Amino acid sequence: MTVLHRVRVFVFSQAAQDASYLLLHSNQGAEGLWRPVHGTIQFSEQFESAVRREVMEDTGLVAGGAILDLNLPLRQLLGDEEIIHWNFGFPIASLPEDLQLGERWNGHDFVPFDQAFKRLELEGDRAGITRLHAVLFAA
Repeated sequence: MTVLHRVRVFVFSQAAQDASYLLLHSNQGAEGLWRPVHGTIQFSEQFESAVRREVMEDTGLVAGGAILDLNLPLRQLLGDEEIIHWNFGFPIASLPEDLQLGERWNGHDFVPFDQAFKRLELEGDRAGITRLHAVLFAA
């Protein structure tokens, strides 16, 4: 069995009692989904480097604070491959006017948690954004 490691990165901007989360829309036509930034971890690459690289490649953004490890590895079996998705939060200081979207994306939106949760169709994406929102607003 082959094991692949990937990062799933939830870019967000936090205000006093609210946060806006970045969702990207994939350019796969009718099958396109709203997703967070995600991608592979290259051989011998550290998690934080992979997170920063994927966000830069997909959006052109840089972190405005410490990257948050959400301590939520999610496993997925696909045939003879096991994929482990490592989830992170990526803070930005403020909402940008525009993004430099990578070629696999055709749209983006910054939305509050309730809208983000509804748009995310994959269970792992919903679990990740729920964990991040809980970390940001835990009482």
